[in-house]
Amino acid sequence: MRKCPYCAEEIQEEAIKCKHCGEMLDKHSIKKPSTNDRKCHQCGYIGQMKTWLRNYNFPQFIIILGLLFYVLPGLIFWAWGWRKYKCPSCGALAKNSLAING
Repeated sequence: MRKCPYCAEEIQEEAIKCKHCGEMLDKHSIKKPSTNDRKCHQCGYIGQMKTWLRNYNFPQFIIILGLLFYVLPGLIFWAWGWRKYKCPSCGALAKNSLAING
């Protein structure tokens, strides 16, 4: 018995077609996993896989730009400016205190 390289199900050693996924098997194309191969826990595929950025370059690039230029500065500003009062007269931020009657 061996595993199908496409669906990772057990198949006969001499099988030319996988009975589970229907893929044609070529004895020359079946290789032993190398040190760079990865296994998908969802479907059982074993082989070379691309990284997130190398697979879908443009959408990830846009997401990274959005994180770097919009989300992170927004979070930094929110953390820095939270609960700091701004003077409507001069615009000074966080340079005030409670005005106590007296």
